[in-house]
Amino acid sequence: MRSLGLGFAYLCIYTTPIQVGFIIWQLFIIFTTDYTFLDMSTKEFLVDNLKFLHDWIYSWFWNAFLDFFYQFPAVVMSTLKTVVNYYLGFWLLAKFKT
Repeated sequence: MRSLGLGFAYLCIYTTPIQVGFIIWQLFIIFTTDYTFLDMSTKEFLVDNLKFLHDWIYSWFWNAFLDFFYQFPAVVMSTLKTVVNYYLGFWLLAKFKT
């Protein structure tokens, strides 16, 4: 159980730069198009830029659940997810290292 917890903690920490890259990509789209911070939803971002990922996720998960979470602004949700993921990783790392 300890090694699984450490592995998950490292996964959370090591994927943070990828998430920051997605935030920068979203900000670039917002600054170069007519979107605003609160206007571009996660669903619009996925449909416009990562259509294959959008279709694959919708084939696996409950559509009403995804529609609820994908209605929120992309930059806000990505930032919240990155912060929670980062702190969760370091919290788990401290918890399982001792």
